[in-house]
Amino acid sequence: MAIVIVGNGPAAISAAEAIREFDAVRPLTLISKESSPFYSPCPLAEYIDQSVAREDLFLRDDDFYSRHDITTLLGHTALAIEPASQLVKTVHDGQPVDIHYERLLIASGARAVVPPVPGLANTPGVFTLKTLDDADAIIQRLGSVRHAVVIGSGFIGLEAAQALHRRGVAVTVLEAMNRVLPQMLDAEFASRVQTRLEAFGIDVRLNSSAQAVLGGASGVTSVIAGDREIVCQLVVCAAGVRADIAWLQNSGIATDRGVIVDDRMQTNLAEVYAAGDIIETSDWTGKTDVIPTWPNAVASGRTAGLNMVGQTQHFDGLVGVNVVRIFDQAVSSFGVRDGDQTRIEQTSSGVRKLFLAQGRIVGGQFIGDITGTGIYLELMKKRVDVSVQMDVLLSPRFTLARLLHAPPRVRVVAA
Repeated sequence: MAIVIVGNGPAAISAAEAIREFDAVRPLTLISKESSPFYSPCPLAEYIDQSVAREDLFLRDDDFYSRHDITTLLGHTALAIEPASQLVKTVHDGQPVDIHYERLLIASGARAVVPPVPGLANTPGVFTLKTLDDADAIIQRLGSVRHAVVIGSGFIGLEAAQALHRRGVAVTVLEAMNRVLPQMLDAEFASRVQTRLEAFGIDVRLNSSAQAVLGGASGVTSVIAGDREIVCQLVVCAAGVRADIAWLQNSGIATDRGVIVDDRMQTNLAEVYAAGDIIETSDWTGKTDVIPTWPNAVASGRTAGLNMVGQTQHFDGLVGVNVVRIFDQAVSSFGVRDGDQTRIEQTSSGVRKLFLAQGRIVGGQFIGDITGTGIYLELMKKRVDVSVQMDVLLSPRFTLARLLHAPPRVRVVAA
């Protein structure tokens, strides 16, 4: 039974490796619209600022695909799926190519959002930062850039702003909402991040949307935001990402904000699975969501791969967790940003805040010292009642031992 995977990111590779753990002979084909082998997009900003070498972006060795007997169709853009004939319709170098499958995994990820701002989609010198090709294009243009505008202050936008700053470019960040990292931090912690950005020379403008991008054949010349014109030679659009579902429109696969899957990563169609940034499924609370993060992609990809070869595996649920560095100061966030109680600790090494509901952790934000993020995240996912240590939850006196159930006492009866 031939397996086809559409995608070449963390979900696709995690699935392929899981498949090969239990089935070394089944034909396995991987389709990717990119021409590069598997790489991490997480350090693309560091690649732009030259602190990460290009070769260090790639996460598997040169013979990974051949060693796992994976047929790779790189540079093939998936256009549609025809479930009745079990075909993935692609195009390569302008030529249509149909790929037959018997079992299919959709792991084509998310696409960068480009808002309908005049000039944003078609002016030379305007880029997204989603792929290695994006990063290469930005690097190629940097020689003529004195000022750049970054649209959006999510973690991709702020990473791009820092990379450009480190390359000697003056940077203005436009954020339509009232704080930076609006999907990641509350107002208090976002203010701390903004202060640090501004201390390093980044111009941050809140409640400020791009209204037009101006330029000509030689490239962008300015961005109109409110009643001001910002002269620039480069624009990075970091307005977020969305599940890449448009190409599935006529396939019969159920979608909403993403491809809807169950806890085995099964879609509504037999023999068709999905994983990674494209999926919509239950989060750790049971609420349906789309959370495009690397850990979710790896975990859901493995779940899909195992189930595709008959190894029953259930997904624990999506978890929202992000880590970003703001000029070498770490910032982490997980879960939600509200509850019926909060606990906060400020020391010389940073600030940490936990949100709680009914004695259980439901979210957290750490700046500076982010040690312990993983522990609190696991306590949140396992819904552990931390009431007994509420007053010391963020202090050095906090211990997991008191949260664990004591073993039953064994009563010894004399003979």
